Amino acid sequence: MEQESRSSRARQRTRKEQAREMGMFQGHIDHDTAKPVDTSSIPDVLFERGLYWASGRSGVVNLVAAHKWFNLAALKGRTDAIRLRREIAEMMSEREIATAQREARAWMTAA
Repeated sequence: MEQESRSSRARQRTRKEQAREMGMFQGHIDHDTAKPVDTSSIPDVLFERGLYWASGRSGVVNLVAAHKWFNLAALKGRTDAIRLRREIAEMMSEREIATAQREARAWMTAA
């Protein structure tokens, strides 16, 4: 009986670890003690969005979206985003770059 309980806990722990690795939230947010996201992490999040679209992690490479997010990350202080934005721009038409810049401006005014 005790051995079954241990193996059950081990399986449960493994499932929780797998869920955590997959990025799924398994729990409860205590709104009374929750803290806002540190503003210094925002450029990193924007940069990660650029990598997401540039690399095709979604299954689709979207250069307009990648340029937009790298542009926003650069504006928030991620200097490495400047180089990646330039690399992406070399593969884009002027119209696509203009669209990405328009989308970045729209995001900035909405945020």
